[in-house]
Amino acid sequence: MRNNFDLFIIGGGINGAGIARDASGRGLKVCLADKGEIGGATSSWSTKLIHGGLRYLENYEFKLVRESLKEREVILHIAPDITKPIPFIIPYSKKMRPAWLIKVGLILYDFLAGKSVISKSKSINLFKEYPNILKNKFIKGFQYYDVQVDDKKLTQLNAQGAKKNRALILENTKVNNVERFKDHWNIFLESGQVITAKILINATGPWINEVIKDIIKIKSKKSIRLVKGSHIIIKKLYDEEIAFTLQNEDKRIIFVIPYKEKYSLIGTTEVEVKSPENPKINEEEIKYLIQSANNYFIKQINSSDIIDTYAGIRPLIEDFKEATKVTRDYIFDLNVDDQLSPLLSIYGGKLTTYRKLSDKVFDELKLFLPSHTGKSWTDKEKL
Repeated sequence: MRNNFDLFIIGGGINGAGIARDASGRGLKVCLADKGEIGGATSSWSTKLIHGGLRYLENYEFKLVRESLKEREVILHIAPDITKPIPFIIPYSKKMRPAWLIKVGLILYDFLAGKSVISKSKSINLFKEYPNILKNKFIKGFQYYDVQVDDKKLTQLNAQGAKKNRALILENTKVNNVERFKDHWNIFLESGQVITAKILINATGPWINEVIKDIIKIKSKKSIRLVKGSHIIIKKLYDEEIAFTLQNEDKRIIFVIPYKEKYSLIGTTEVEVKSPENPKINEEEIKYLIQSANNYFIKQINSSDIIDTYAGIRPLIEDFKEATKVTRDYIFDLNVDDQLSPLLSIYGGKLTTYRKLSDKVFDELKLFLPSHTGKSWTDKEKL
């Protein structure tokens, strides 16, 4: 096994795999290690969407929404086999957000997307266009488009792309310890192997501060909030290839999305937790998702209709707001204390922006990799 690398990445989620592919394509020697399988944790527990984040507009995160919408277009182009545009329907209710606010939000969403192959939003008559799905009180609605994706496959394809570029990808490989020197890191694997790298990247998502404290053994400068998002899977509620964005009285929204041809995926919740280990849906979340769906659909469901569930932990950057308002953006923490070898820790982020995040890593590291921070390339070559 080779043991001298330019980059060593801890974490084989979407951000780690994306960075490995990008870096190896720039000619860097890259090693990535994950304690489990590639894409086996947070990156396979999402709502399976590449989207701009319509509701982030309410938090005035225009920059994040614009970047996400641009990336929606890119990922649709580079991963055509695992993505597809799908219409989302927002049923209008007088009890929820006013119609003018939804309309303005969708106009802004379309504007921020710019020129796109994806259809623009429009007002629709639910009774005429999609009869016998929603309760009779829902007559008016709005339609917009986002992209459905196989999230785990997207992560795995990035790892495969990195391998193709001669990166070393190590699954089920735990990092036990690291040593930091002026010009390199020594990384000690559970197998007994010692790997040397110029730069260490911590892309461990919900485990980021745990890795900083227990493995890298320095003090973290940033706090994260662990938020569990849970989903239920049932036999499909309707036959049409459309998704629904449902507003709840608590101002949150949930999605109901066609899933694997025979099913409907309903999610997600937002519950703060203390640990990222073994997330599972609880009874309260199940009741919340069932009630949210039953408020809208003619076909009523109960817990006996649930075929499967899953839950994932999102590492959100702590900004002391309620969970629904905490940013989904990402932050880099570059540590070069006392002229020691660089450590780059990646906080936050979302599936949609992984490729842009990977690209920006090389802006962050350009002082240390002057001959390998050339033009971006991952937006052109298909996965």
